[in-house]
Amino acid sequence: MEIAAWFGRVDLDKELISLAEDEESMINALLKRPLPVGPSPQPDLRRLALAHGFAADDIEYNSRLRGVALELVHRQLSLLATAEQDLLQAVEALDDMTEAINLLDERLYEWHRLHRQRIVHGKDLAESLCEDETLGPFARAILGLRESRRGMEMEVSARAEGLLPNLSALAGPVLAARLISRAGGLHRLAKMPSSRLQVMGAEKSLFKHLEGRAPSPKHGIIFRHPAVMGAPRRLRGKLARALAGKLALAARMDYYGAGPSPDLAASLEKRLKDIKHRK
Repeated sequence: MEIAAWFGRVDLDKELISLAEDEESMINALLKRPLPVGPSPQPDLRRLALAHGFAADDIEYNSRLRGVALELVHRQLSLLATAEQDLLQAVEALDDMTEAINLLDERLYEWHRLHRQRIVHGKDLAESLCEDETLGPFARAILGLRESRRGMEMEVSARAEGLLPNLSALAGPVLAARLISRAGGLHRLAKMPSSRLQVMGAEKSLFKHLEGRAPSPKHGIIFRHPAVMGAPRRLRGKLARALAGKLALAARMDYYGAGPSPDLAASLEKRLKDIKHRK
């Protein structure tokens, strides 16, 4: 029986090994090798390698094994650094920045109320306090973070429109990026039924519904879509269902590289108008 070892191939019956030509060949073979399924023979590879002159002693064997293992990990990590992973990191950074800005805005508001009774919030408050001797540095830091968030949002939009043309056309690039981030990747979103996509982000409400403690949620993060957010409450469930169906189709088209489809946005717009007119 012949098995693959990290340094080559081993014939267990004859206890013979066929060594790889060099370290590069070893690493390429390990990258192409599928993960073993079920139990497999575990021969004493160290003994066989030493017996056939692969290494002079245990120290050299350990050193070569460590070198191959480290390079293999580096190669595997580089394979994970895809454009999609960059997009996922960028949209999560965008959401982290938004959360941080909201917290800092609240702190600035509470602080300024110690000295003034004006009811001003958000960006207007930070801008009005830029020259304040006490609160100025904090206010300017918040404005700087807002500017950074604006740049990050533009970056997310550009990346999403390139990677997710159909999903971006229907949901908007930022929401499209959030959808694949929440799903764990475009491949998972593409395999997701539209009913699950519709309530993705409303898992707590869904579990309460399954326990009989709350009504069924009508939408999750797709509530941020203008067609749902700006609609009357009585229509949101139908609109979210129609939107989720088209988004699921768009995700599959983007995943399989079908290219942009203008007809998809047009059909969604027609479906949403039909729902609104029926009421």
